[in-house]
Amino acid sequence: MNALEEAKAKTLSVSCLKSMKQQKTFRQLSRETGMPAGVLNRYINGSVLPKPERAEKIIDYFSRNYFDRLIQAAHIKGSRFIVTSDILSKPFFLSIIAHKAARMLKGRKIDKVFTAAVDGIPLATEMASRLNCSCIYAKKTQELALSDHYVSKSTPAKPLSSPFYLPKNLLKRNESVLIVDDVIRGGTTFDALTSICGQAKADIVGIFSMFITRKAYRELKRKYDVKYLLLVD
Repeated sequence: MNALEEAKAKTLSVSCLKSMKQQKTFRQLSRETGMPAGVLNRYINGSVLPKPERAEKIIDYFSRNYFDRLIQAAHIKGSRFIVTSDILSKPFFLSIIAHKAARMLKGRKIDKVFTAAVDGIPLATEMASRLNCSCIYAKKTQELALSDHYVSKSTPAKPLSSPFYLPKNLLKRNESVLIVDDVIRGGTTFDALTSICGQAKADIVGIFSMFITRKAYRELKRKYDVKYLLLVD
């Protein structure tokens, strides 16, 4: 990690400790993490920051034992419904997701994070910040101040009720694009975004989604590198 990535990981690890501390005493948290209560107190109060290696361990521990349960709970078992509102409404949770995604995508050159309005915007914005790149999003209305737009094209197999639009100045030829969405079910919205990338002659370097159905994953992984937090039926 470079200095900026280390700083982000350190502050994120403190946020993880603060979240755990809301449910535990310092003594309980010390037993749980194996760190002295005094050290935990200094971290949480902001007196010192963890070293990079310890910061990553704290984030990993929080992800496995706290955050992953939240992701699992968002998918209602035996149902096609996925409730993401609680996750998307909390910047701290989005920071955790972006951190996990950045690890998965380590070493990739990414110029733009691309999503569709509206649910994908909070996650895409946080990921763009973590990846130090721009965030763009397509929407179903045109910008009145701009006359030149890419317009998505649907397929007979996956028709859209209305197209998505993206101002042409936001996406250029040969730019490396990461497509992000909170949930990918049938892939209809994703097809609209790839249509726009194709028109711009931009390169899709990968896909990231919090949740993706098995069917969509099987279809997409034939052509793209797909990363996700939870695979659902």
